[in-house]
Amino acid sequence: MDRPEWISRAKPVEAVRVDVGFLISESFYYGPELEFTQEQWQLLRKPLYQPKVERYGDYLLSSELSESAAELLWYYQDVLRLVARHRKPIGKKSQYFWMRPLIFVRGEFAITFPWYDTWGEATPVLDALAGPGEGLLFHDQEQGWEFHAFAEGDRLFFRQGDSDSGEEHLAIATDRARLGGQIPAVRERVGRLVQELSTALGRDYWSRRP
Repeated sequence: MDRPEWISRAKPVEAVRVDVGFLISESFYYGPELEFTQEQWQLLRKPLYQPKVERYGDYLLSSELSESAAELLWYYQDVLRLVARHRKPIGKKSQYFWMRPLIFVRGEFAITFPWYDTWGEATPVLDALAGPGEGLLFHDQEQGWEFHAFAEGDRLFFRQGDSDSGEEHLAIATDRARLGGQIPAVRERVGRLVQELSTALGRDYWSRRP
């Protein structure tokens, strides 16, 4: 593949982190799934247990759960309690179990993969970024969002933008070994968390969509 033109304007950023974040909601919507009003959407809610763990925006990072999944488990137990109380099909409430890969620097930027919701969708991204290839490592686009990962020598280049308008939201370059070196620990940690949660709750809600 030819060298993309955006590589030349990629901003060097060295302290880039890779992780997987579990999306945490403040409340559980128990109203109608179709043809609901804005008032219903706002009012027909019950508060959810909030994990006592530092977050990155709406995400609870796997790196904050290196010791135990207990706080996250209590959150999901509360979700399932309300699913049962309000007799909701679990397939209609899968958003409470979403998890996404993240590439970020706190206070500067975040690539959040907005259409990825499961561990099964996150792993190909991690595999690509940790791989030895040169050139285009990964590309995806959906509903306007677009992401490229490109490798050249000891550098990784990331671009995120709007595929419909062509607008570029960010283009950065970082050290390949430093970023790739984080990924085995992320994979091990998240795999362990998913297994621990699945065992405790009797079902795997994270590896694929219900």
